[in-house]
Amino acid sequence: MARTQLRTALNAVALTGLLAVSAGAQAGNVILGNWSLLSSTGFYGVLRPGSPWGPGSAAATQVSAVDGNFMPETTQWNNGSWWWDEDLSVNPNIASYARPMGIDITLNNTVTVNRFVMQADDNDTYRVEWWDGANWQLAWNVGAVNSFGLVTRDSGILGTAITTDKLRVYATGGDGYYAISELQAFSAEVPEPGTLALAALAFVGLAVRSRRVHT
Repeated sequence: MARTQLRTALNAVALTGLLAVSAGAQAGNVILGNWSLLSSTGFYGVLRPGSPWGPGSAAATQVSAVDGNFMPETTQWNNGSWWWDEDLSVNPNIASYARPMGIDITLNNTVTVNRFVMQADDNDTYRVEWWDGANWQLAWNVGAVNSFGLVTRDSGILGTAITTDKLRVYATGGDGYYAISELQAFSAEVPEPGTLALAALAFVGLAVRSRRVHT
């Protein structure tokens, strides 16, 4: 084979292998378009009497928490989000609710997750949980950031990946005004053996090409 043809072939092998590895390592949002039920308990999109947050607010939309879209950072907390007021004038029976106020997400299938990103009201804390088949377990405690309005937080890579078909998120502390604008969950896929073999071939191709270029 002529040197030019060999170099072209090696380039093709290397590129194919590296693209395969890259594709295998990509992690998509496993919630987007993959849920069958969104459920909540209580009254949402209602403010306590005399609240100053009426101007600039919008109706609460449950699907906004999982539609894949983030609001511009520091948007007013009750605009473009799934929001609620835990004041007793709005939710007088909150102590008897079957689940915490927030949102439960039933997925279409089981997923493995190792990272979360959530946009929520800035000065509150939240808890993301996953269903292990019998009980709800902690996935991520979302801290307050004390900025303004809707602010995005990232869990980073979890210490242990979780496998589940249900997720939930609810408020654990703050000023009684809560909002979830977006919850996303990610899983880094592990390349299959065939992909790993192609990756190895790709690096061999790069090594051989490099050696031929420099000789």
